[in-house]
Amino acid sequence: MHFYFPGMIVGLILLQTAVVAPTLFKKLESNQVGPVIRALWPKFFLFLTILGMATIVDLYQHNNPSNIHYAIAGLTTIFSLICYAIIPATNRATDEGNNKRFNLLHRTSVLLTVIILLMNIGFVLV
Repeated sequence: MHFYFPGMIVGLILLQTAVVAPTLFKKLESNQVGPVIRALWPKFFLFLTILGMATIVDLYQHNNPSNIHYAIAGLTTIFSLICYAIIPATNRATDEGNNKRFNLLHRTSVLLTVIILLMNIGFVLV
């Protein structure tokens, strides 16, 4: 059972990044994408945070969970919260046309999301 939540995390990230985001950019006009992204991504990161916390709770209820598993679940929660917390600054940078700041914040969010994905894929291997 303790692989269930990391599996959900992997599935959610893959769905959001490989299906939802590309579909939005292909099917919506450029002026429509922004409002949808701004509504969707905070929910995405909050849901990842909840799944990270659920993983921690699930690990606590099992016998002899690995410290590595706890670290993955904890970092998933923390990194998701960081991504959620930088959303307002990312939106502000976009609104102000500050491409340098937007690129930095967006790259940070993407990097942390990739790390979350890889850690949760690795969850089953440790």
